[in-house]
Amino acid sequence: MPHVIEPATSARAKCRGCDRKIDKSELRFGERQPNAFGEGEMTLWFHVPCAAFKRPEPFLEVARASAEPDVTKWIPTAENGVAHRRLPRVNGAERAKTGRAHCRSCRELIASDTWRIALTFFEEYRFAPSGFIHAACAADYFETIEILDRVARFSPDLDRGDLDDLARALRAKRPD
Repeated sequence: MPHVIEPATSARAKCRGCDRKIDKSELRFGERQPNAFGEGEMTLWFHVPCAAFKRPEPFLEVARASAEPDVTKWIPTAENGVAHRRLPRVNGAERAKTGRAHCRSCRELIASDTWRIALTFFEEYRFAPSGFIHAACAADYFETIEILDRVARFSPDLDRGDLDDLARALRAKRPD
C-alpha cells in the first residue's frame, strides 16, 4: 500500500515527529511500513509539516502528486531536507542545562547556557534522541544554517526573541 495524505478520522493519533495529537479532520501524512509486530503493514502518522521536516523522501512520494495547497506548500521544505541529508535530524533547540554534553560535530563540550541543536535519528520506525551540536556548528554539520523553521516547529516554547538569539548563534563562528 502506498503512503497517504488524508484528513484524520479521529483525534486519537499522535504525530511521530512532534508527539502532539493530530486533530480530527486535520490533514495528516501516513507512512506505510511493514508491520514490525506481525503480518501486513502499519501506518506511522505525521502532521503534514512534520512529515516534510522529518521524513522528506516518503512525503515527497505523495506530495508531488497532490493538488492540495496545504500539502504542496511543504514540497520545497522536503526537497531541502533531501538536498541536505542531515536536516531531518533537527529536533529543536535549547540552551544547554549543563556543560557535560559533547557536540556531535566538533566533539567539544557544549558550555552551559549556550544554544544547542537537538538531534534525532529515525530507526526501527521511531525517532531516537542522538545528542546535540553547538548552534555555531550547524553550518558545518547541516551544510546550511536555514533551520529556524524546523527549530520553531519542534521547540514550540521558544518565542521570537529566543529565535532571534538562536539565529545570531547560528551565524557565529566556532572558536578554534
